[in-house]
Amino acid sequence: MHNNKEQLLALQKEFNNRIVKIDKDLHSRLSSAKFSEQAVDHQNDDVILNLKNEAQQELEQVNHALLKIERDVYGTCEKCHSAISAERLDAIPFTAYCKNCAV
Repeated sequence: MHNNKEQLLALQKEFNNRIVKIDKDLHSRLSSAKFSEQAVDHQNDDVILNLKNEAQQELEQVNHALLKIERDVYGTCEKCHSAISAERLDAIPFTAYCKNCAV
């Protein structure tokens, strides 16, 4: 479990950094003068905002998993309360469900 906590902390840092970089990029962008370029800028902003949203959602899952470690319930499926396999936790350290319940 110690290795999973280290993985989670690294992911937490990575997602936080990604969110900060996206925010900086969004705030430093200059609007184009041409309408056609503004349309492309808008599409690019939508993609960037989707990436930020995904990073925020994954960060929430990581923070939830770290809280479960603190409460000594990490590795227990939130649906069936069975143990989540070590292989699954190594692959997806922030998973809340065992293989059977994740389907």
